[in-house]
Formats: sequence, C-alpha cells, structure tokens
Amino acid sequence: SVPSKSIPDVVDALTELYVNERESGERFQDLVRRLGRKHMKEMLKPYTKIPDYNEAPEFYTDWGDPREFTIGDMGVGECAGEVVSVFSMEISKAESEAFDALIALDEGDPKQADGRAYNAMLMAATALLRERGVDVTDDPSEIVDAFKKHFYDTELFFDKYAKGKFAQYLFDRHNNPPAEPDNDAAHRLIEETQLFIEATHACEARLSAAPAGA
Repeated sequence: SVPSKSIPDVVDALTELYVNERESGERFQDLVRRLGRKHMKEMLKPYTKIPDYNEAPEFYTDWGDPREFTIGDMGVGECAGEVVSVFSMEISKAESEAFDALIALDEGDPKQADGRAYNAMLMAATALLRERGVDVTDDPSEIVDAFKKHFYDTELFFDKYAKGKFAQYLFDRHNNPPAEPDNDAAHRLIEETQLFIEATHACEARLSAAPAGA
C-alpha cells in the first residue's frame, strides 16, 4: 500500500518508467509483466515508507489543510486524527508478505512462497487481534489459537455467504504444513492467502462500523 501523500510522486515515477523503458507499441500492463513484480516492488519501495515526523512534518498534514494529524482528538473506537490506523499499518505488512510470496513463486521457489503466504495469513490475523486489543507474540500456534477464540468461535470473521471458509485456509495450512510444496500447491495457498486478507479487511470494516461496545 502507498501512503496518500506519495500518490502524485508514484504516478510521476510510473509515468517516467513507462516513457523510458517501454518497447515500441508496448502497453503499460505488458511492461510491468516484462519487468516483473520484484523490479516493480523495488522501484516503489521509497514511496511506501511512512517517514518520522522530524524527517517530514509535511507528511502529517492533509492536502490543502494546514492542521497536523494528531491522536489528541481520538475517541473510543475512532481513528480520527490518525494519519493511518494501527490495523492499516499491520495489514499492509501482511499484504507485502503475500506479494513477496508471489515473487518467490515467480523465481521458482515454491517452498519459500508457501512459507511467506502462510506468514502473511498469520500477520493478517495478528492485525485483527491487535485491533481488537488482543496482544499476541509471533508464535504461530498462539496466533491461530487466539484468532480461533476471538474471531472464528464468535463468528465475527464469518462472511455472509462463505461463513468460516476463509478462516479455514489459515487453520488448514497451520495444521497440515506441506513437506515439499510444489508450484501448484504454493500458488493455491497464495490465492487462499489473498482471500484471507480480503476477508480480514471486511471483518475490520464490520467491526469499525458496529456501535461502540458491540
């Protein structure tokens, strides 16, 4: 994910890349496919970091608004005043890890792709837990157990139509780790991870919209 203050710079960088690197008649999508995910991630890395306040105080103001973001006006269950929420920062790490899983698969390393995809699901689950005030360590079993207790058993994570299907992707990979995942298995897990992360976003949105104390 890209901080909003960097979006104009990202557009400029992508435009410059296309002008300088494209082959005759090549579309932007084809250029990205030719250069590869790893190249694009490295190019965009400078725009995805949230700077410290002392380094770039202008980052903490909205466009056209002289006021700075603070957390002084936050209420219970609100993120007003924050430049980004804790959940947003945590889930962006999970999304980045899932992207690295795709890169590993592109580079012919299904074992690393499988491990990164699994780790991305753990990171997404941790983001939800911490948003709910449940602190966990990096231990996979602790994360899975806490996620099951607070989000699966309570059905907070359940989708309207798929119910608990997306949570099962995490449980299945945790309980049945493959000895030697092949490309097909790793690709399938990456797809499941992306669905799990999307379900995590949806769950957080439902919780944020719920009345205080719900």
